[in-house]
Amino acid sequence: MVVLGPMALFSRTVLSWNVESHEDINDASLSLFCAIEPKIDVLVVGIGDQTITPAFSRKIIDFMKRYKINVEVLGTEQACATFNFLNAENRVVAAALIPPITMRLTEDDLMQRQISISKTFEVSDK
Repeated sequence: MVVLGPMALFSRTVLSWNVESHEDINDASLSLFCAIEPKIDVLVVGIGDQTITPAFSRKIIDFMKRYKINVEVLGTEQACATFNFLNAENRVVAAALIPPITMRLTEDDLMQRQISISKTFEVSDK
């Protein structure tokens, strides 16, 4: 599955999230995560590769605290790892993710690319 742009991620569902950037995250954009059933235990917010300020985190935490939902505000790469970990533990978790502007390549990414290139030149006996 490929999803482009900001997304709201649940254990079995992916939705487009109607924000342009971390500056658009407010009470209205977070209300989706307060209205769903079953109630989530943790919301993981990934704000791309923007710098996380205490004031920014505080406004999200204060809003979600009214609904008794724990929040982690992280860069998107860390938010994805945290979401996957909590989801693997069968926690009721959701993620609000904004794609980063830049992507970091890993050794796995480079290896997958090399495998894909080598398969392009394979000749089948069939």
